Amino acid sequence: MRRLVVVLMSTAALAFGLTACGSTEQPAGGSTAGQSGAGKRAVSPADELSGIGSTLDAIDSELASDGSP
Repeated sequence: MRRLVVVLMSTAALAFGLTACGSTEQPAGGSTAGQSGAGKRAVSPADELSGIGSTLDAIDSELASDGSP
């Protein structure tokens, strides 16, 4: 059970890190003219951690319901 939680937390941290790296990329040519940013929502680190926490809570409740130790 603990190994599973560690693996899940590591995976979530890796996904969070990759998401953070991808958000700072510039388009080819380096020009941002004409880009309005429509459809992009800035997510604060607190919101991201809250989402990860709720995901881990959901996983934990599913494991508890199937009788895992």
